[in-house]
Amino acid sequence: MATSHEDETATGRRRDGPMSLLRTLNILEHVAAQEEAMPLARLSEALDLPKSSLLGLLRALTRHRYLVQEGGRYALGPSAHRLAVAILPGFSLTRLARPVLRELAARSGETALLGLLDRATARMVYVEVCDSARVVRYTVPVGTTRPLYCTAGGRVLLAWQPAGWFEDYLARMAASREPLAPPFDAQAVRAAVARVRREGVSITRGDFLSEVAGVAAPVFDGEGAIAGVLMLGLPIERGRARIDALEAMVREAAAGLSRDLGFSGGPGSVAPKA
Repeated sequence: MATSHEDETATGRRRDGPMSLLRTLNILEHVAAQEEAMPLARLSEALDLPKSSLLGLLRALTRHRYLVQEGGRYALGPSAHRLAVAILPGFSLTRLARPVLRELAARSGETALLGLLDRATARMVYVEVCDSARVVRYTVPVGTTRPLYCTAGGRVLLAWQPAGWFEDYLARMAASREPLAPPFDAQAVRAAVARVRREGVSITRGDFLSEVAGVAAPVFDGEGAIAGVLMLGLPIERGRARIDALEAMVREAAAGLSRDLGFSGGPGSVAPKA
């Protein structure tokens, strides 16, 4: 069948439209990730786009103030910042974490969880849970809280808290008149938290619940602050058999979620706030 010139032109527009949109988004994403405004040559090289093609997109973005030009260099403009303000409220950590938790649970075969610090009670709270499909599994309702000092996720949350808050927490726990199980030992907690900070992951084997193992890694936001903790919970016998593989999965998932929140470093690059 013969193809008319109009059909070819329309097909070209259909192909070029999405591609131009993706290129535009790539430009904004790349410029946003830089600490300094970028010249045309560097953008062309980084995005693997000819200068002639890139210049047309940059001019359009500058005209609509998504970018601003500073001495031949490009930086985010006010329209981009307004867009970010409009979009960000819809991207809560829990919403972003749901597909990550589903994938982690499917890959590992274990229950995947997201935990946050409840500062009012100084405990960790599970805010998202994706249960394992196995008959024998670790399961817990959303909203359940856990102590910080003796759980995998709790130790991760402690590891990147401001030093003053951490010291106050240790003092409060040591002075508590409530019976604690397991017993609280400030020196042991300091050592465990220091190890988590060094290694970027926390592993427990029956420390809080005798039949449960936990693997946890931190999730950081774009400012480098700890936003939450990603975990796997599982029967302790399965944990003993495959802890290395599970640790790698949790690290990878937490790093990916951190990148989604705008973080570009790793756990070792983040120090607790003063």
